Amino acid sequence: MKLLLALTLVFSSAAQSIVVSGDLLDNIKLDGPIQKMIFTANKTEIALVNEFNEVASCEEGEFELSDTGNGNFKLERVVKCEKWVDQTKDVQFCPEVYMPVCGELKSEAGSKALPELAVFSNMCELYISKATFIKMGSCN
Repeated sequence: MKLLLALTLVFSSAAQSIVVSGDLLDNIKLDGPIQKMIFTANKTEIALVNEFNEVASCEEGEFELSDTGNGNFKLERVVKCEKWVDQTKDVQFCPEVYMPVCGELKSEAGSKALPELAVFSNMCELYISKATFIKMGSCN
């Protein structure tokens, strides 16, 4: 909590980006977009407003953040990363909870096909499929 307060003070006085160290993790919830968060070395969690965007996560890195107001932070860039990981591979199974979500499946590189929308049974299923979140509910 002290680090978050310190970050807020730095942003307020300088209105600039700052660099923090920690792990970039995916914050997976069943009822909303998947967002990134930074878990710092002193166990502070910094929630980011950036939605999941199929970018690999970073274990042990430095990240540039900017203040978007009201104590919210945006990941601007990864300054340095010691180890890139694909957290979707760590998910062994998803809960059998039906909370439909609409997502866009990634097309293969170089493909000229239109984006394909699909309905997933919940946010976890969308996440392990590496689809991009579109909206809660079915695709219309």
